[in-house]
Amino acid sequence: MRLLRTPPKLMDERLGHLDGSVQARYDHIDPAMRRDLMEGLTKIWEAALEMRRAMCPTSPVRALDVLLRGRR
Repeated sequence: MRLLRTPPKLMDERLGHLDGSVQARYDHIDPAMRRDLMEGLTKIWEAALEMRRAMCPTSPVRALDVLLRGRR
């Protein structure tokens, strides 16, 4: 998430951390922040699947195999 420059408040929320600092108390997360994070994480996930598929297009792990086969 740091790679995507995710605001600390949103990182804490996503990771289930509680920050009792004054900054965290008065910082707010807006829908655009959530959207940007989801788009960034999705791009990273898609790239990781492509790299994995390039190594081997199948997997003995059923869930991963389904994802890899869906990318052909």
